[in-house]
Amino acid sequence: MPFPGRLYLLFTPAACRHEPFSTLAQALANGVDLVQWRSKSPDPAGFARCRDLCRQHQVPLLVNDDVMLALRSHAAGAHVGQNDMPIDAARKLLPEAWLGVSTHDPVQIAAAAAAGADYIGFGPCHPTATKGYTTGKTMAEVEAAVEAAQQRNLPLFAIGGITAGNLIELRKHGVDRIAVSSAILQADDPAAAARALRRML
Repeated sequence: MPFPGRLYLLFTPAACRHEPFSTLAQALANGVDLVQWRSKSPDPAGFARCRDLCRQHQVPLLVNDDVMLALRSHAAGAHVGQNDMPIDAARKLLPEAWLGVSTHDPVQIAAAAAAGADYIGFGPCHPTATKGYTTGKTMAEVEAAVEAAQQRNLPLFAIGGITAGNLIELRKHGVDRIAVSSAILQADDPAAAARALRRML
């Protein structure tokens, strides 16, 4: 089964400008087709609401970092960073679920593929306050990552400071999937922001 999703929302309730679950519902109704739960502290009630909204919209939900929560909750999968649970350990715990991995260069992309990742996030493509990156990747680095992922048949989501304004340049360099947070969560109109990004993919 091919990996789903083009517009991946990294959902942190505390990062929303407006009411979080209204924001999520608007995003899901306007083109977001993959969601990652990304709360920095345990929030069982919030997670349950997020899961229910995703189910209503038939959109897969993955859990950031917390592989055990993904397992317990029967989420669609989990996502791990370079400093989280090792990829091969996460893969063993989630043999039937989706597993995503954050990467920053072609070497990490190759390692993620070898360990059984279903997709990768690559970035930061632009500076982003969400993760505290003050510089982004060059377009040459983005292009090299896209090529490395394509060679391994691994879906790549560009991540990091992506907006409707700078997505055009990424598209020119082979990006066809993106992961965003503040572009939707901090938008005055989350529905319009999601639609604008979706139209460009």
